[in-house]
Amino acid sequence: MLKFLAKLLLVLCFSTAIYAEQQPLFDFNEEYQKATKQNDAEAQYHLGLMYADGSYTKRRHFKAVENGFEQQEAKPNYTQAKQWFEKAANQGNIAAQHSLALLYYNGQGTKQSYSKGIEWDTKAAKKGDAVAQYTLATIYYKGTGVKQNYFKAKQWFTKAAEQNYSDAKENLVIVTKKVNAIVAKQQAKKKQASNNDCGCY
Repeated sequence: MLKFLAKLLLVLCFSTAIYAEQQPLFDFNEEYQKATKQNDAEAQYHLGLMYADGSYTKRRHFKAVENGFEQQEAKPNYTQAKQWFEKAANQGNIAAQHSLALLYYNGQGTKQSYSKGIEWDTKAAKKGDAVAQYTLATIYYKGTGVKQNYFKAKQWFTKAAEQNYSDAKENLVIVTKKVNAIVAKQQAKKKQASNNDCGCY
């Protein structure tokens, strides 16, 4: 169970970084031109990534006065990242939708809002994004910022598992047992109520 909860934390904190690592390095000026002049959703998403990981918004500082040289330090700008993710997400870019959801979950560049995060992740998950599906499943399983719902958790773990998302397969087994236990309990209550109504003991 601890392993399971730790994985949610990792998903929420590092999914944007994972997306960034999967992307090649982009030229900021080129992507900016595409994003603004052509309203290119992919370029808008790339700009969001660059702002989120600080690869463009770097600040210089002296590492040490005696060394006499400057070092680049990445400084994320989540407010700008959110703006660009939002532009791309509104055009249906799945990766941007999930990245925007993460910003809402973590309250980065915006006020923390699980409901808005879930809204954006649901859009990405319905389009087949396995990471968004797994994130939603975990949120519903744990009841983080939302009412705990093992049935919804099972639904999204199933979708992610169907795409061979390994952690989803593992957790699907756990949540299926919980769902089966709930169903069995409900059926037992129904049977008991039915017996009471007909006077059968």
